Amino acid sequence: MLFRPYGYVLGLVVLVIGCSIWGLVTGQPEVIVWLTLGYLAYEISLTLFLFVATALGIAAWQRGYRPPCPEAAHPVSVLIAAHNEADCILETLTSVFGQVGVVPEVIVASDGSTDGMNEMLIRTFGLTAVDGQERWCGEVPRVDTAPARLTLLALPKVGKGAALNAGLRVAEAERLVTLDADTLLAPRALLELAATFEDGVTVAAGGFIYVRGAAGGPWMVRHQYLEFFRNFMWRIGLAHCGVCLQVSGAFGAFRTAALREVGGFSEATLVEDYEIIYRLHEVYQRLGRVYAVRVAPAAVAYTDAPRTPWAFVKQRTRWFAGFLNTLWDYRRMIGAPSYRAIGCFMLPVKVVDALLPIWGITSLFILVGAFLFGREQWRWYAVALFGAKWLYDLVLTGLLVSLHERTFPGRPLSLGRARLVLTILTEAIGFHWFRQAAVLNAYRWFGFGIRRWEQARWQPAGGKPPVRTAAPALSWLGFGKRQQDHSQP
Repeated sequence: MLFRPYGYVLGLVVLVIGCSIWGLVTGQPEVIVWLTLGYLAYEISLTLFLFVATALGIAAWQRGYRPPCPEAAHPVSVLIAAHNEADCILETLTSVFGQVGVVPEVIVASDGSTDGMNEMLIRTFGLTAVDGQERWCGEVPRVDTAPARLTLLALPKVGKGAALNAGLRVAEAERLVTLDADTLLAPRALLELAATFEDGVTVAAGGFIYVRGAAGGPWMVRHQYLEFFRNFMWRIGLAHCGVCLQVSGAFGAFRTAALREVGGFSEATLVEDYEIIYRLHEVYQRLGRVYAVRVAPAAVAYTDAPRTPWAFVKQRTRWFAGFLNTLWDYRRMIGAPSYRAIGCFMLPVKVVDALLPIWGITSLFILVGAFLFGREQWRWYAVALFGAKWLYDLVLTGLLVSLHERTFPGRPLSLGRARLVLTILTEAIGFHWFRQAAVLNAYRWFGFGIRRWEQARWQPAGGKPPVRTAAPALSWLGFGKRQQDHSQP
């Protein structure tokens, strides 16, 4: 079983490095250029598959979609793990309490907050202590509907995964929605997301998240807006094919019993929302159960995004390092026929994605080098490849925007036509390559076994160094402690 992931990874590494050395030694630059052609061919093939899958997924969703009835009043537990979120959590809670068609039980798991957030919530909503000073509860009246219940868990600093599990233990509804403290919900978001579980087989479902403040924001936010839009459209297609591997913790829902059955959220990962989907797939496929991980395109939320390049690099380092660690932890699934399309198709694709930043940056250097220092023929090749990729990205993104406009006419993209076109044009020659370079430090995190780190708004005053566990490579050789095995239900 261990041979599969090593075979995929080593094969790609040997191909990239071997072709580079061969081209340099033999003086045949065309061998090196083939690396770039392979990289571009992979990206084009994958995005073309995603577009077709998304178009089919949207068509299937439109055929079966029936707007849920607001009178159904679904009970929903909304779990917000928060550390020092006094500046934004009231706005988020207002959007939750304003939901139609649901009776929300809101749980704020305060992870060692020291900015007065706990005291503000107690004072604003008149909460009373239930369990000493650790648990506070109260009811929040709502207009023309049943009041919502608000529970504050005043925890010590335990980390986001542990804070989520503390909230999971007290959640009472059959559906549990995780929400970031800086994410706002459209009025019917919870109703649409909760209705996804009525089929009896859905164990997890994601909403559709847009980045806030893109229209008047800096270039970094505009490009992330486009990136989020594209990724959440892709997930509709992946869910339609049964190979969706991610439900965003910023706005995602789970069947509460399913979460508890597989052991709750991991407390030893950088990306607890990503890891839990791998675990659900593994456990339910191993047990032979009928289940589904879906996307609810009509469940809309709006979140913040990093506004500076450095903040972006820190966020993406954590995300990509968490992806590498999760892929490593579940390497037993890669190529395994027992996991069907997940094991035989999606995870091998993810193995290639694991090395895509290195491959991409290498390809960029090859193209730039060919343009600056190559013979006239290679300079034209470099220009042609850059131009072809740029034109392809422009056309495909334009088609995706058109598909979004036809599917969701009431949700126009906030960038507007002019800014949207400019963002698409500049992505292929700037942001795309910056994004590839931004995650290179994640390989160091993966190699040194860094398993815990927190975003800026989670970082306590003074900061804490990243927490390291045994490096995956060293664990394979028998050094260090084994990671917790989450494969058992």
